[in-house]
Amino acid sequence: MRVLDKSVMSLWAKKEEKSGIFFWLPLMVHLKDTMDVSRWLFEHWLSDSQRELCRKGLKGMGNREAVTPDLASDLASFLGGIHDLGKATPAFQTKKGFSNSKTLDDELKEKLERAGLSGISTVNLRYAVCSPHSLAGEYLLKKFGIDDDIGSIIGGHHGKPVDSLRDILNQSEYEANYFQSNDLRSSVRALWLAAQKETFEWALRENGFSDKDDLPKIPEPVQVIYEGLIIMADWIASNSDYFPLINIDREITENPENRLRIGISKWAGDTPLQTDSYPGKDQLFIDRFGFAPREFQKAVYETTESIRKPGIMILEAPMGEGKTEAALAVTELMMTKTGCSGLFFGLPTQATSNGMFSRIEEWLGSLAKYHDAFQSLRLSHGKAALNEDMNRLRKHADQVNTDGSHDENVYINEWFSGRKKAMLDDFVVGTVDGFLLLALKQKHLALRHLGFSKKVVIVDEVHAYDAYMQQYLEEAIRWMGVYGVPVILVSATLPPEKREAFIETYLRGTGMKKSDMRFPEVSANSYPLITYTDGQNVLVKDDFRGGENKEIHIRKLDNDDLLETVSNLLAEGGVVGIVVNTVKRAQEIGKKCKDRFGSNSVEILHSSYIAADRVRKESDLINEIGKNGKRPEMKIVIGTQVIEQSLDIDFDVMVSDLCPVDLLLQRAGRLHRHDIDRPEKLKEPVLYVMGTNQEFKFARGSEMVYGKYFLIRTQHFLPDTIRVPSDIPVLIQEVYGDEDLKLDGSLKEKYEEAKRKQQIEIEKKKSKAQQFKIDHPNPNKTLIGWLREMDISETEETAAAQVRDIQETIEVIAVKKTGNGYGTFKDNVDVSGRISETRISKDLAGQTIRIPGHIIRKQGISHEIKWLEDYNRKSLSEWQKEPWLKGELGIIFDEDGTFDLNGTELKYDNEYGLREVKEVIDEKI
Repeated sequence: MRVLDKSVMSLWAKKEEKSGIFFWLPLMVHLKDTMDVSRWLFEHWLSDSQRELCRKGLKGMGNREAVTPDLASDLASFLGGIHDLGKATPAFQTKKGFSNSKTLDDELKEKLERAGLSGISTVNLRYAVCSPHSLAGEYLLKKFGIDDDIGSIIGGHHGKPVDSLRDILNQSEYEANYFQSNDLRSSVRALWLAAQKETFEWALRENGFSDKDDLPKIPEPVQVIYEGLIIMADWIASNSDYFPLINIDREITENPENRLRIGISKWAGDTPLQTDSYPGKDQLFIDRFGFAPREFQKAVYETTESIRKPGIMILEAPMGEGKTEAALAVTELMMTKTGCSGLFFGLPTQATSNGMFSRIEEWLGSLAKYHDAFQSLRLSHGKAALNEDMNRLRKHADQVNTDGSHDENVYINEWFSGRKKAMLDDFVVGTVDGFLLLALKQKHLALRHLGFSKKVVIVDEVHAYDAYMQQYLEEAIRWMGVYGVPVILVSATLPPEKREAFIETYLRGTGMKKSDMRFPEVSANSYPLITYTDGQNVLVKDDFRGGENKEIHIRKLDNDDLLETVSNLLAEGGVVGIVVNTVKRAQEIGKKCKDRFGSNSVEILHSSYIAADRVRKESDLINEIGKNGKRPEMKIVIGTQVIEQSLDIDFDVMVSDLCPVDLLLQRAGRLHRHDIDRPEKLKEPVLYVMGTNQEFKFARGSEMVYGKYFLIRTQHFLPDTIRVPSDIPVLIQEVYGDEDLKLDGSLKEKYEEAKRKQQIEIEKKKSKAQQFKIDHPNPNKTLIGWLREMDISETEETAAAQVRDIQETIEVIAVKKTGNGYGTFKDNVDVSGRISETRISKDLAGQTIRIPGHIIRKQGISHEIKWLEDYNRKSLSEWQKEPWLKGELGIIFDEDGTFDLNGTELKYDNEYGLREVKEVIDEKI
């Protein structure tokens, strides 16, 4: 480090007291640490695609003639070198430590006094809190003539940029916070200003900039990447295990020339998996998945291989075509073509994410082995810490051998734990919320953008997201377009307008105008279908050979005839699936079936089970009626929409409530899913549909969940026979198209009213989503105001509720009175005296369930939370001492499974799940 003025070298950045010994870290050392880490991350941790994005984005280099690889790296280093410039102020230097004695504070002030900053020990800055150091740094840069692109990165390096330019300009009212005195002629003022300028100019010189005019202009999307990088670098450089503080009597660190190398080696973050080759299509599928590619998978591979500039790709194909494997093959090719170094795989639910995690682990293990690499993998959702597959892989980062000697290709890197850092990991499987949150105004959003901008993104079951979620999904896709991140959307089928909307929003992200977009004609019979972009061109692949159709016979069924019909269908045995639209209805039908057919023959599955019970139920079902399962002689499975989402189970015959046609087809995907022997009466696939009504009087619960409009249209276009897959796109286009129905009289009035309400509901959802959604990327803007009026959710689950428009519910841990204490419903063993054992407290943490929204709405969520908090203080206060249980709310059901929740009697058992003893309304899952 070049020789600097003594006043600069006396400034502190961090201080700590350990066992009565004082430690500090000079500001210039911390700035040098962060500067070095920033450059290291830019050159060794960012993906090739991210570095290229930064290099292409920089403009107006002043005295530098052209954008070079070094300039983008120099800029990252420079930003690290000035990120805490605002600590070179009296407002910061007079801050009291949080956990150290006053003596340490006084000794550091004494250092400043000896360096010439006289009076700092006694100055009283009444408004010091009004100049936090991130804002102070931005204000000083503005005084030095630095533009707001760089200034807003510094101002936002603690997670949130300022809301307006006025916030910066108003700092002129607090001059004493910056210069110790408001007197312009004060000698100490001049010393502070000189120290601040010297720090700034030091960072310029250290990174090859002769003056401020050498600094490039940075467009808004690239500002986001640099801000995320500086936040990450600051976190690493601020970890005293990696970059230790020094004794207060010393002025310099030990081994300064090796400080970066030692610190980075202790951090042990991954280096990106940059691929420059991939196997041929047959070899890739055999190596990664253990089988040769099917026709659709071959077409996906060949199409991707032909693309020069990958963008967005939408894969539509029937169940069983191997869309997941096809999407992973695309990922591998696109990583090589674009320089991306990871994957995010997003799914609708925690259950589907858990199921996918082990598949991605196997795929990544093969991929990493092929490239002779070790890669970390992460499961990301609210209950990921309880997942056994992830815990099996869990290993602390400092246990990974940096010399390459490691007995596993896939592991868990603990540094990326936590909601703010999870998406920085290169390979992540999780609920789709992780992707949607890219578009939610939240603190430290730049970190999420930094993580996603290096990955390929897969979103599965993309048809499952409503108009509200669609707003966040499209905004996230638009930002991926500006970053050049490949996006792969997977669905059984999509309405044409939804497909076009996804393509359009991605291309808009790349800077393309809608008027310049050309969408190829796609026949209603085109299926399977691959829609993709190559640069600014929109292309389709739809010339697939017509395969064999499966004919599903549709029969209308009255609710009153359900039990008799099921009895007749199962006369020779078999497995029937009954999928209904509400939890209450599943419980009611389940009880009737148990009463008639016996409890052992009936299984109920919905969302109102304790999480651990639901996982067990799903696992048992897959083992019984999944692929290669040990099928029972007779089985009745009654469930809600959880059955239609990625559960690989097979029914001999199916009954379903009327629902929108795309979801009805999803449910039908579990009908005769595998090629197995079936009872003679059930050899032909038949789907019975309940709840149709010629007067359009549908069940209240169904209308609450789906709305009347698409129930009417689905009923209208539903044929007597559906040929799968050839009829799928036709049905989707008919139901979701613009063709009006030919109706007369009261039916026409009901239809028009339903249509009007549907349009109003969609507009309401779109409008509501705007409240916390970030603006479209704009290269001419800065980060000032980027997160204005942001969402303040403190947990991943509450933030996820914001992007899903989930009705207000409360999640609790459910236990059961056992002896003098409590235990889980599954074991009936008193564990109340053993919660300090990690195994016990972790098991309890998995016994979560959501209290239905209609119960919460009775007295309001705030009232119910307060009641539960009071109850927990009285009955479960010991939980707050245990890491796995701290912050959780619990309820203790009586021995008979009942609990009085503030006047509402709840009941729980493993048969039916959670219900209100006197229910008042159907509850959406």
